[in-house]
Amino acid sequence: MAIFLDTGFYLGLCHPKDKYAEQSKRIFKQLSEGDHGLLYTSSLIISEVATLVAIRTNSHPKALNLLGEYVWGTNMIAIELYLNSDLEPKVWELFKKININNKNQQDIVSFVDVTSIILCNQFQIDKIVSFDSHFDGFLTRIS
Repeated sequence: MAIFLDTGFYLGLCHPKDKYAEQSKRIFKQLSEGDHGLLYTSSLIISEVATLVAIRTNSHPKALNLLGEYVWGTNMIAIELYLNSDLEPKVWELFKKININNKNQQDIVSFVDVTSIILCNQFQIDKIVSFDSHFDGFLTRIS
């Protein structure tokens, strides 16, 4: 049993004015009880959330330091996974399959999110903490 942590979850934890801040805190409390197995994220999620935290908090030191603690510090909450070159073709094929006939720009699934799906598949992770419904049908979403 394992859970993957998505960008919005981290953003909610670090930015108190984020619309998902309360949900993120509630979920974090549940996850910290240890009943849900190992927690994972990816280097791409970290890259994405670091940028979002900086933008949405105007690079507020408290928010950035909190993110650093959750990602690399003594309060690290997840194991970081990396996309390797063997998985890139799988990500690309799924990215095209999901998006190629998608006429609505709002429904485009990002390359980072497709990478999360592939990494979860590769590491047999079946749940994701995310507020994005496009993961439905690929993973069990906790939100």
